[in-house]
Amino acid sequence: MTKGGLYIPMPEHIEMFCSTPHYVKCHQYMRGCELLQETAKKYGFIVDGGRRRFRRVADRISLAVSLCDNDRRPIELLDDRAMTLDLSLGGLRIESHREIPQNTLVAFEFGPDFSDSELTGVGEVKWCESKPGSGLFEAGIAFSDFSLTQAIGNHLGLPMM
Repeated sequence: MTKGGLYIPMPEHIEMFCSTPHYVKCHQYMRGCELLQETAKKYGFIVDGGRRRFRRVADRISLAVSLCDNDRRPIELLDDRAMTLDLSLGGLRIESHREIPQNTLVAFEFGPDFSDSELTGVGEVKWCESKPGSGLFEAGIAFSDFSLTQAIGNHLGLPMM
């Protein structure tokens, strides 16, 4: 493996892990997750106890939300005027003009007000509720991609990500 250097996977490794749903079994991926957990815990981004794993940070950022197919590709724009209400290393809470069914896979693209304005991601809608009297909906989206967790950590000021 590596010690303090850049890991460049062999073609067989890429075929077996990197370009398949088995990426979660990759030792480099698992080690990256462990390092992220250690750093996040050290700086207070991981919550001990309670029902949340990660601390939420209030932040209003524009984003577009699209429905995804089973291959995680966007197929239908749901809302191009959605806003985040808060972010965490595990997901985000958004305000949308459309109701998004629970367990739906969605793609989202952050607007120019995010620190990485071209960042896109995919996540699963865990819940969606209407906001009485506003015509808006709030939804919780769980990230399904480690690189997105890293980008959010960078945005929130988590060092060495």
